[in-house]
Amino acid sequence: MRLGCGNPAGELERVCRENELVIETWSPIHLRTRLKALYWKADRPAVGAMAFWEDSQRYLYLPRLKSRDVLATVVRNGAASHDFFGTAYGQTDGKYDGFQSGMGNVSFDATLLLIEPEVAKQYAIEQKKLKVVVPPGSGKIGITETESDDTALVLEPGKKSEGGPTPTARAKAFRGSVEVSSTLAKSRLNTIADEVIALLVSDPNATIRITLEIDAEFPKGVDDTIKRGVSENAMSLGFRLKDWE
Repeated sequence: MRLGCGNPAGELERVCRENELVIETWSPIHLRTRLKALYWKADRPAVGAMAFWEDSQRYLYLPRLKSRDVLATVVRNGAASHDFFGTAYGQTDGKYDGFQSGMGNVSFDATLLLIEPEVAKQYAIEQKKLKVVVPPGSGKIGITETESDDTALVLEPGKKSEGGPTPTARAKAFRGSVEVSSTLAKSRLNTIADEVIALLVSDPNATIRITLEIDAEFPKGVDDTIKRGVSENAMSLGFRLKDWE
């Protein structure tokens, strides 16, 4: 392997690129192959995307990607299909926070998980079975969504199911409040948006108001840089309340 007489740094980069010692573009199928061979296990079907990146910079048996952006692009391309992996932003009590499958709009950060594709498909099916959908204007009390509409339970207002009680009157409003850990805020807020807010807004006649309340305390006083950054960002994002005490 000989270097040319030009710029040594440029020649070294060229040789590394041509011999795939440093990779500028990669394919989701190659990432899936590495994850399947080295990371995904029966008792651990998910791995942190950032962990793979850090390992690729440490171990010679993993491909040496030119930058983290290369891996981020591979992850987004792979996440757009059901074939390579599912994604989530954390795991709580066996449940994936912010779970997605077949959607490429993922954020490559320290919380991102890559889930073995078959496990992701099965998880998506189970989540679909659990969701309750009320079609707007259908006149139906509720439909429990499953893989087959033949198994759905449909009750008409004022009618009894065989052997069951008359359905109660419809609720007119929902009020919800939940405390979110600051370390998992991104993933938990994504999950809340997907599994609660998305269902509420599915009724075009509903009026939905969402207020995010943040309460932060600094026993030793807040750093001026943090205070200035938060104040500027809060103003640009349209916060109505952005007071410091």
